Amino acid sequence: MSGFSSPHLNGYGAILFDLDGTLVDSLPALTASLNAILREDGRRPLDTAEVRLMVGDGIKTLIARAYAATGPQAPGNAALDALVQRFLAHYDPDPTAGCSTFPHVPEILTGLFGMGFKLGLVTNKLLSPTRSILRHFTLEPVLNVVVGGDSTPHMKPHPEPFLHAADLLEISPERVIMVGDSINDVEGAHRAGMRAIAVGYGYSRLPAAEFGADALAKAFCDIPRAIAALPPAAVIAP
Repeated sequence: MSGFSSPHLNGYGAILFDLDGTLVDSLPALTASLNAILREDGRRPLDTAEVRLMVGDGIKTLIARAYAATGPQAPGNAALDALVQRFLAHYDPDPTAGCSTFPHVPEILTGLFGMGFKLGLVTNKLLSPTRSILRHFTLEPVLNVVVGGDSTPHMKPHPEPFLHAADLLEISPERVIMVGDSINDVEGAHRAGMRAIAVGYGYSRLPAAEFGADALAKAFCDIPRAIAALPPAAVIAP
């Protein structure tokens, strides 16, 4: 792993990652499950390019956006709850169908873990399908903690899931780096007192350069260099 001289580079000891659009290209399974319930309701199917711009804020918001895009009337909260259950009936049996990790994800994670960094996952996806995806791609062994969208009362960009992950890792937030493809990852990490690296691929509706991140990584293999370019952890206010 070039670019590193110590496992706690510049005082950092832990790295958190987003899932969808950062570690895993999950659009095929999400799109298939969304289209299943849309067809059941007589609505047009979505293509992956449309779904790509809808993900990142949790399953309920994803479904609400899909229904707003395919009909004149968006469902209310009560109807959304029922739609979530219908979606999960299609999605939960195989949330990895057609999906893959982004290039270099397994080897970079293994390298960081082997160097002594504590690694964790913070996602707005529900915990059950999250763990299924991690098991399928054999990513669980290198992740010390996994925080899902239902692990805390609030989801990203609220700082709570980030702080919960830091608590589980038993490390102070100022020694933690968050890596993600969404402005929610950057805003939430900053609100929690953490540094943030934005990746230049994924599902964001905005260019990564506009997130206000502390560093950018064009591809996942650039993560080590992005970490090395961060200011020392000691300069971050508690």
